[in-house]
Amino acid sequence: MTSTTNTSLVISDFWFTHLANAVQADRETQIIGKYSDFWIDAVSPGNWRVALNFSEATLVPAPWKDLPRDHIVLSATQAGWAQVFDPQPKPQHHDLLALAKNSPDVTVGGSDVELVRNLRVLARLVDLGKALHVQH
Repeated sequence: MTSTTNTSLVISDFWFTHLANAVQADRETQIIGKYSDFWIDAVSPGNWRVALNFSEATLVPAPWKDLPRDHIVLSATQAGWAQVFDPQPKPQHHDLLALAKNSPDVTVGGSDVELVRNLRVLARLVDLGKALHVQH
């Protein structure tokens, strides 16, 4: 898929620091994520890997060794990450679960319980990432 911007320069382990700052500033995330506590293992095979802890409406990059047994795994190629954060997605690529089902470049795995329990907050994180995508 061709993205609307050059995502390979934007989506990286460092990029998630910008996402964490956007989460902190976002009022909706502060409300819906107030009692959420989950971990994400975000991976771009061969490029980068970052562990993220979302707790009490704050997203913090953390060491991989701190990942708990039950966590959400988001794995995508660079093209897949472009799809995840594309502000104008193709049909059937409109959200994370649609991408996991319809794109060979995006995989959602790990704990199904954690995924379902925190899906609304996770969807908001993706929306904030799309807004960052537009800014860069």
